[in-house]
Amino acid sequence: MSPAFKEWRVIVEALGAGEQILILRKGGIAEDRGGFQVKAGKFWLFPTHFHEQLAKTKPAAGTWFHRVGGVPSPRSHSTSGGVTHVQLHYFAEVVRQAFLSDWAAVAQLDAFHLWSEATVRERFNWAKPPGLHAFAVRVHRSGQPVPLEVTPEMGGCKSWIDVPLDFSAHAGAPVLDDGNFSHRLAGLGF
Repeated sequence: MSPAFKEWRVIVEALGAGEQILILRKGGIAEDRGGFQVKAGKFWLFPTHFHEQLAKTKPAAGTWFHRVGGVPSPRSHSTSGGVTHVQLHYFAEVVRQAFLSDWAAVAQLDAFHLWSEATVRERFNWAKPPGLHAFAVRVHRSGQPVPLEVTPEMGGCKSWIDVPLDFSAHAGAPVLDDGNFSHRLAGLGF
C-alpha cells in the first residue's frame, strides 16, 4: 500500500501541469485527534470532487475545470462525485512544509495557488488553532495513467488514504524541470 492525498480534481490537474507547486490544508472532518499532518514525504495525488466548487477558486481555475470535464454538482458529497474508478496520473514529493499561523504569511502565498481568498480564509479560521499547513511539492507524472477502483474506505472527509499501488512500478518524470521548479520554490518564502 502507498499513501495518497485527496485533493480537488482541478487542483490535482494544476499541480500536474506545473501551474501550482503549493498545497494548503487545514484537514478534513475525519482527521485524527492531532489534526492534519503531512503523513508521507511521497504520495499519490488522488483527484476528488468532494466539496469541489468553481465558486471556491479564482477565475483562473476555470481553465482547469473545463480541461477536466466541467464542473461537478456542488451537492456531490461522495469521494469522487459518484465515480467508481479513477485514474491516478501524478505523485508528489514534499520538499518544504510549515504551519502558518499568521494570516499575513498565508496571504503572501496568494499568487501561488488557485483557491479564492474567501476559501483560504475559511480554512485558516476553521477549528483551533487558526492557521494552515503549507507544503511545497515536486510533482511527477506517472509513465502511464494508473486505474484504481474507488472503495468505501477511500470515502469521507479526510486527507489521506492508502492505495494498492507501488511508486516503483509507475516511474515518472517531474512535471517541471529543475530550474523552473527551483525558481517557483524560491518565491514561496516559507
